[in-house]
Amino acid sequence: MSERSELSQTNQERETRMPAYLELASELEARIRSGALPPGSQLPPQRDLARERSLNVSTVTRAYRELQNLNLVMGSTRRGTIVTGDGAMPRVDRAASPAGVIDLTVNRPAIDDFQQRLAQSLPDLSSDPRFRQMQEYQPPEGPAWARLAARKWISLNGFDPSEDDIVVTSGAQHALLAVISSLIEPGDTIVCDRLTYYGLIALAQMFRFHIIGIGSDEQGMSAAELDDICCREPVRAVFTVPSMHNPTVVTMSEARRKELVEVAEKHDLVIIEDDVYGPMLGTRASALITLAPARTYHISALSKALAPGLRVGYLTCPPGRALLSAEAVRTTAWMPSPLPLLLATRWLEDGTAEAILKAQLAELRARHAIVTTILAGHSFSADPRCMFLWLRLPAPWRCEDFAANLRAHGVAVMAATAFACDRQPVEHAVRVNVGCASSREELATALRIIAATLNDRPRALAGLV
Repeated sequence: MSERSELSQTNQERETRMPAYLELASELEARIRSGALPPGSQLPPQRDLARERSLNVSTVTRAYRELQNLNLVMGSTRRGTIVTGDGAMPRVDRAASPAGVIDLTVNRPAIDDFQQRLAQSLPDLSSDPRFRQMQEYQPPEGPAWARLAARKWISLNGFDPSEDDIVVTSGAQHALLAVISSLIEPGDTIVCDRLTYYGLIALAQMFRFHIIGIGSDEQGMSAAELDDICCREPVRAVFTVPSMHNPTVVTMSEARRKELVEVAEKHDLVIIEDDVYGPMLGTRASALITLAPARTYHISALSKALAPGLRVGYLTCPPGRALLSAEAVRTTAWMPSPLPLLLATRWLEDGTAEAILKAQLAELRARHAIVTTILAGHSFSADPRCMFLWLRLPAPWRCEDFAANLRAHGVAVMAATAFACDRQPVEHAVRVNVGCASSREELATALRIIAATLNDRPRALAGLV
């Protein structure tokens, strides 16, 4: 390559690089999420870091402020800037993303059909005979009409529970909290996939229970490893995402589901089935609750298929256990919010929810076609009905470095370490949310940057702290 070409390439790289404060914030974010800067550790004083990096103090100040916006650090007058315990939690405020960053970190539907439907539905709510209940307290398990409508949504997952066993919650995370708080004692152990939903990790810190991660394969969580652990130490429950596992996209086979249930029955385990992606699949393998109804808590929600702003979740409990979980709802929120319940119920009754789901699936299929074209030749797991994909990284890339380099070029993804339930080595991969981009064009732009970075070599962004 000629000197002029190298100079031109250098200029192009400078033009595509992010501002210095975002480069520094991206580097520090990667170190926090990887555990290199653990919770409680202190970042260097701003003036010291500015002097070390030959930066303006204002640049370091803006970088630290960006980390505060991500809830990764907090300011202390006595100790300076301290790393918090929220490093595994992703940014969920789409509007707060820095200008110029394509955020592919959040599990959200691919289109905004929800907003149009909402605008059409709101004027008609007052004509519903249940509207008069909106100002009243509701039972903690949710009103009977909401639980009856929930059956229509949950039955899409392959079973038809009794409304007496359903507890309505403010989203799937609230449902998981209700299960944990009603079943798990401090010091108990829950087994999950080694890469798991970060909401479970957060609850482990809150309720002080232990998590043991086990391996999985193309059929899902390893029943043999679960059995081995249960033979060696007491285990209270197993947590699994059997349909389009977050983040690896694996859907558990029918055979593996039966094996998992056999182990749970052998060791008297509670099964917590996070099935929020189940409705996206339509016809599929049996839900675990149909195989083990007496020991399974099944979680479903509307946020992934319709919109995260519609905070409605459905927890199906073993027979006779719903009231105990409802008490957890009463303790944490008193009751599910009636207005979203009425809206969701009407949509389930009149077919609007199903229409939005179909529109979301059509858009996802189109977006996955773009993925297949741009990422051709690279290793990734995907399902055209899933809003994210699992991208495996070629050596010598490490997932934290890859995510930091991508962010420096204007694309945010989730490194595998954000989903790690312990400090064991994990696959070097990233989760890429294809539904999170504001348009197909924006997704294509982000994917081209990802493909270019995959073909590049790891680069230091701003040195070491």
